[in-house]
Amino acid sequence: AYCGSVGRKKGKLVWMSGVYERYRSLSDKEFFKNAISIRVEITRLMASDKVVPKAYRLMSAVPTVATARELVNNIETANAFYPNTAHGVLQRKHYLTLAIANCYHLVQDLQTLKDIGLPINLNRFENIAEMLEKEIALLRATKNGARLTKDTVGERISQLELELAELKRLNELS
Repeated sequence: AYCGSVGRKKGKLVWMSGVYERYRSLSDKEFFKNAISIRVEITRLMASDKVVPKAYRLMSAVPTVATARELVNNIETANAFYPNTAHGVLQRKHYLTLAIANCYHLVQDLQTLKDIGLPINLNRFENIAEMLEKEIALLRATKNGARLTKDTVGERISQLELELAELKRLNELS
């Protein structure tokens, strides 16, 4: 059965789903899986003597690993808020914004390691840089897509209309 085709994007072969891009949505798990991969890769890099010498671990590696952990925690917290109330939507967007900020902090931490003058092979950072770029894009798209669920809006309007009718009825009785 036909499910899609293969196309090119930025010179690489990619699977084209056959669904218009505006109708595609992100998997809830995609940015979470990517964040976990970032955390694992950051931890692996910071534990390496070739990347961060022991003399710099406390100042540089420990905060960087903590930021990667915080990235995953902020995403988990954002997903704890279901967008069925305005408060839930605002909280979800807030924690997704914090997760985006964590990604930028990680980029700055890695840049600082380079700027300190440590003998770092920049090729080791290439993979994590791509992962962080992808994560920022995924989180932004998720944040922009966080809206009040349609069912909730309709239910809330119906509930308010019933309450208004009840208040009018009570007002007529008095």
